[in-house]
Amino acid sequence: MTIIRKLIRTDGTEDELSGPHAIGDIEQLIGADTLDTVALRHLGNPLHMMLVDDAGHSKKLPVNEKATELYLENCRPHTFHKIRGDVVIVPDGDYAGA
Repeated sequence: MTIIRKLIRTDGTEDELSGPHAIGDIEQLIGADTLDTVALRHLGNPLHMMLVDDAGHSKKLPVNEKATELYLENCRPHTFHKIRGDVVIVPDGDYAGA
């Protein structure tokens, strides 16, 4: 059982994060006013979530290729949506009870 907590930036760099962070900290970290979530079921147990800027498309943020790849691994074939902006990957348990 691997626990992943990391920031994936649009330039492809990744930073490991230690321990759970408050939602407000995550929003500040990626420059988001509100967050949306993407379940990353393919990573196995525990369930991990990708936290993304809910307004990434309307803000015209750069495409995050690494995050998009993770997203598409969980989608139906012929899905072409792109993830925009920096994202954070965390175990669902960090916020499931919040």
